[in-house]
Amino acid sequence: MKPKLAIVTGNTLKFRELSLKLGEFFDCEQKQVDGYEIQGKPEDILRHKLAHAFEVLQEPVLVDDTSVHFSALNGFPGPYIRDFFSAFKPFEMGEKFAGSRIEVVCRLGLMRGANDVIIGEGRINGDVVKPKVQDDNGREFDLFVQIDGTDRPMIEFSAEEKNKFSHRGRALDDLLHKLSLK
Repeated sequence: MKPKLAIVTGNTLKFRELSLKLGEFFDCEQKQVDGYEIQGKPEDILRHKLAHAFEVLQEPVLVDDTSVHFSALNGFPGPYIRDFFSAFKPFEMGEKFAGSRIEVVCRLGLMRGANDVIIGEGRINGDVVKPKVQDDNGREFDLFVQIDGTDRPMIEFSAEEKNKFSHRGRALDDLLHKLSLK
């Protein structure tokens, strides 16, 4: 029997991408934990979210924190992308920053106990492209990011395809590699 794992996210598409690979090792369940997100370094933000989710749910948890760095803004907003989305819709970001470079970094934290934390990290670089559609169906920056080495924006790939090369797919691979070493 596989151990339970609460994947803490309100984003159904993110849960699907994460549970595709993690479902091989865990009995995954989507859960949402509301709480204050601290300001600081990306790893500190991730560890705070992880500790809070573990404290609330009292079971193994996985949290995701993504940083988005626009070259046109000297790397901003980084880990504060959620706040940025309250000022701009993804379609507007794609329109405004089309032609610039972007880096996206995903950090996944798995906590199974107070002293049992594993962090995986994955990053991609690419171009900001003008969105073809306005509706992102909850996929946010997938609407306008074309990863280096691909021929279309991330929104046009299935979850299975994205897991092979996306920031989250790479973070998952890193996390699973570290998990296999424990």
